[in-house]
Amino acid sequence: MRYRIYIWMLGCLILTGMAACKKVNSYLDKAESGGITDKELFNDYVQTDAFLANIYATGVGAGDWMPVYSFTYAAACDEAKCPYTFNYGTINFTSGLISPTNNPIDTWARSYQNIRKANIFLQHIDALPVNDAKQEAGKYRMKGEALFLRAFFYAELYKRYGAVPLIEKPLDIDDDLQIPRNSEDEVVEFIVSNCDSAAALLPAVHSTENLGRATKGAALLLKSRILLYAASLLHNPDNTIGKWQRAADAAKAVIDMNVYRLDDNYKTLFHTRTSPEVIFQSTVNQVWRVVSDDWVRHTQPPSQGGGWGNLQPLQNMVDEYEMSNGKYITDPTSGYDAANPYVGRDPRFYQSIIYNGCKWAGATINTYVGSGVDGLNYNAAATKTGYYVAKLLDENSTLITSYRPGSHYWIFMRYAEALLNYAEAQNEALGAPDQSVYDAVNQIRGRKNVKMPPIPAGLSKEEMRQRIRHERRVELAFETHRFWDLRRWRIGAQEGTAAYGMRITKSGNLFNYEKFLLENRVYRPAFDLFPIPQNEREKNQALTQNAGY
Repeated sequence: MRYRIYIWMLGCLILTGMAACKKVNSYLDKAESGGITDKELFNDYVQTDAFLANIYATGVGAGDWMPVYSFTYAAACDEAKCPYTFNYGTINFTSGLISPTNNPIDTWARSYQNIRKANIFLQHIDALPVNDAKQEAGKYRMKGEALFLRAFFYAELYKRYGAVPLIEKPLDIDDDLQIPRNSEDEVVEFIVSNCDSAAALLPAVHSTENLGRATKGAALLLKSRILLYAASLLHNPDNTIGKWQRAADAAKAVIDMNVYRLDDNYKTLFHTRTSPEVIFQSTVNQVWRVVSDDWVRHTQPPSQGGGWGNLQPLQNMVDEYEMSNGKYITDPTSGYDAANPYVGRDPRFYQSIIYNGCKWAGATINTYVGSGVDGLNYNAAATKTGYYVAKLLDENSTLITSYRPGSHYWIFMRYAEALLNYAEAQNEALGAPDQSVYDAVNQIRGRKNVKMPPIPAGLSKEEMRQRIRHERRVELAFETHRFWDLRRWRIGAQEGTAAYGMRITKSGNLFNYEKFLLENRVYRPAFDLFPIPQNEREKNQALTQNAGY
C-alpha cells in the first residue's frame, strides 16, 4: 500500500504543478475529484485513500525545508546566510522587504486549498462503505489523519498570520465568501479540538506499510506546539500563566505516551525512516526526488562536485555552542581558545557545522582566505561566513563523478521538541524551575553521542528561560524552529539584525581568526507576523491587515 501511495503522490505533484498555471480561487477550487463526483469518489475505499494521499502531497510535501529555490528559514534568521540575492530568496527577510504584495513564502492560498480538501474528505468519510475489518479500521484512521491535516494547515496559518478565518466545511459559489478573521483564541481552540479528535482515532505507531502517516503522537505534539506558541509573548502579551500550564500539560502528554525516545545518534537521525525519535516525517525522499536532489546541490560545499553552498552558518550560531565542559565560550574559565576556536566544543557543533580544516566525506574543507573554491568569498557559491552546514546534509551524498543523493527525510516533529516544549512551558508556569524542567533539558544534553554536562542547579526562572532558549537554539539548529522562535518571543529586532562571519587567514602554519560584521539586517516588530496577502484582501474584503503593514 505504501508504494501505491507514493506513486499516487508523485502523480499528484505533477498534476499540482500543471494546475499551478491556472489562477484558481483558493476558496472555490473544484478540481480535487479529478472529474468524477464526490459521491463516486468517496464510494470507493482505494480512491478515498488516494484522495487523502493527495492532501499529504500538496499540503505537506517537504514542508518548510525548501519552499522555493535558494530559500531556507535558517538563512532568513540569525542562524545562517544565503549567498544568493534572487528576488524570491531570503534577501526579502534580511533586507526588510516583506509586504502584502511581496512574500516569497506566503502560504495562504495553498493552505486554504488543502483545508478545503480536508473539509471535503471529512464531509464524506463517515459514509464510506468498507468491505472488511481492515478497511473499517482504515476508515477511522483516515478520518483521524484528515483531522490532523486540517489542524496542521491551520497551525501553519496561525504561526504566520495569527488570527485567520476558520472554514469548517467546503464552500460553494452561493456561500458568502466575505469571511472575516476569527479571533486568535478561536483559531487555537479549533486546532486543539481537531488535534484531540485526531489523537482519539489515530494509532500510536504505524505498521511498515503506513509509515509517514500521522500518528497519535503527531496530533499531540502539534497540540503542544500550538499551545506553546499561544502562550508566548507574541500571542500572550499579558503573560496569562494558565496558557503556559496548558502548554506544559500538552507536551507532558507526548512524553507520557512512552512511545518515543531520543535517538542515540544526533547526526544520523535525520537520514533514517526508523529513528525512535521521529514523530512526524515527510516521505518526500521517495516521491519528490527533485527536493532531496536540490538539497544536496544547494548545500554541499563547492569542492564537493560543485555544490552551491546555499546554507552558510553565521558566527552568531557558531558562538552558541558551548565548550564540552558545559561552559559558554564567553566564560573566562571555559578553556575557550580564540586561536583554536573549534577545539573542545559541544559534540553537536561537529555534527552540525563544516568549519575550516574539518573532514567532510573524506576530504578536508578549508575555508580560510585564499584556500581555494571553499575559501571565504572565493566566488558566488563560496562561503561568506567561513562555514558550511553539515546537519541535515547526508555525508554519503555526493555530486562528485556520479551523483549520489544520500538519504534525506524531512522531520517535522521529533521527541526532542516535546522535551523542550515541556521545559519552556513548565518553567514559565512556575515561580522557579522544578526538577522536571531540569530533567527535560538534561535528557537532551545527555544524548548518547552528545553527553554534555547537566545544566547548573539553582537557576532562577529567568536564568532557566535563557538556558532553555539556548538549548533550543543548539538542539534544533537549522530545523526552521529558530525563525519562528524569534517571532513568538518577540526578540527579532534584538537578535536578528547583526550577522557575523569568521575571516580566517593563514601565515605559514598558523591561522588567524577574526570575527567580522557580515551585514546589518532589517527587522521591524511588524515582521513577527506575516502580512495578509493583498490579493486575498481584494477577493475577501472582510479581511483586516496585520499591524505595521
